[in-house]
Amino acid sequence: MFRKITCIAAALWGLFTVAGCVVDGSESGVNATVETQTETANFIDLDNKKEGALGLIFGMAQIDDRLDYSGGDREDWRYILVSEPGMMTIKINIDQPGNIDGGWNIIDSEGRTLHRQSFSKSQGYYEFANFPVKRGVYYFQTFATSGKSIYTIATSFQPNLVPEPEPAPAVEPDEPIAQDPKPRPKTKPDPVKSDPKPDPKPKPQPADNVKYVKGFISVITEKADGSAEITIRDAGKNKGVESGAIGTIEGTNTKIETTQCFATSCRAYVPASANPKSFKKGANVVFKIEAK
Repeated sequence: MFRKITCIAAALWGLFTVAGCVVDGSESGVNATVETQTETANFIDLDNKKEGALGLIFGMAQIDDRLDYSGGDREDWRYILVSEPGMMTIKINIDQPGNIDGGWNIIDSEGRTLHRQSFSKSQGYYEFANFPVKRGVYYFQTFATSGKSIYTIATSFQPNLVPEPEPAPAVEPDEPIAQDPKPRPKTKPDPVKSDPKPDPKPKPQPADNVKYVKGFISVITEKADGSAEITIRDAGKNKGVESGAIGTIEGTNTKIETTQCFATSCRAYVPASANPKSFKKGANVVFKIEAK
């Protein structure tokens, strides 16, 4: 889907507003404009880098996009937020496989390529099915080396099923001890030995492998569906906070999960169920970091 913007000033305004936030995986994020275009000028491609990736949500309908090498739209990026271990599937369908050369990659949050595949002139449908993933942020990249085509993408997820614990075996009661009918002669008790003094109760020691990192909310961008994107400053990779880290808003029980982390800041997606309108700029977010 492509939105045409006939005014250069409007295009620059759209670029300014998108550059300050992370596009989430909600419906509004998925349907956000991928690129703007005029009849005579080159379009502005916002998702041509990993840092500008748009959201791709499990279970949503297929999303339309395009690649056009000669037109400058040579690669597209999407991020996928995985909240628990399970099996991930990604599907892509090329409308005109004979008119395009290129391929697609799946990359984890550490930059490692999990899967790569080139487009075939005789094949339009591709599926990367039931790949085991853990919690974190994954990226889906499509690219063209020549030609152009519209394509659709979709993804689904199956969480790991945890088996129920087996019931503990029943314990048979011990048989009662028979009483000796004959009284036994009294014996002199052994001399009482003085027990050594018990050791004083040890004081609890703080865990050496745990530290707390505190940042603050600097940007809150509300979405039409009630969700929001937030930017957390002073908490990033330089302090051990990585993508997928869970933080708590200080003074509340509200927890948020980061979607992207940089050297000194992180970004997070907050669903509508968490009531993002109650958040305030400047509120502290505390992360509990365990050393690996």
